[in-house]
Amino acid sequence: MSETPTMSLVAELSTDLRAARARYDKLPRGDVATLRRCRTADEVAIEGIYWRIGSPLARRQVHLPHVVLHFPLAKQHVKEGFSFGRFLNRQLGDSDGAALRFRRLLDSRDRDDLDHRLRGILRLACADGNPVDWGILGVDILWFFSESGAIRRRWAQDFYAPTTSHPTAPSTSSTPDSKDRP
Repeated sequence: MSETPTMSLVAELSTDLRAARARYDKLPRGDVATLRRCRTADEVAIEGIYWRIGSPLARRQVHLPHVVLHFPLAKQHVKEGFSFGRFLNRQLGDSDGAALRFRRLLDSRDRDDLDHRLRGILRLACADGNPVDWGILGVDILWFFSESGAIRRRWAQDFYAPTTSHPTAPSTSSTPDSKDRP
């Protein structure tokens, strides 16, 4: 993957992530249960089911297990202009507890910490069955630790000021940290 994501690259990645989610949705209940029992991205990555739903994207995106780990928590719905920050604000409100959870999510130190915090906040936000756009959220998860911090800033801006609209893809100035490159 190049160091600067282009809009076409983001669009292709979003499409591939939605396709992986569609394959997940077609899995038998037993296979879904297997992925649901996985507690870490490493556990997801060693399951044959992951390689069936993630292929060929799984070979190109080393951090894809961090996205697939969260598939069981929310249904898929393609929505124009989806923003995870606005979604969380709409679902959780702006109470002190919601703001604290959101702030802790943004302060995640590494991918394992992000997985842990994202799992908790997705459980709360999607408890009533509201879906997310896995194409957009998946790209955000993959690029969350980019050096520019664009994903964190966009989530924060959309959470705290949810009425403004922003592009749903990482800006072209985002460059991933070489060790965290998706």
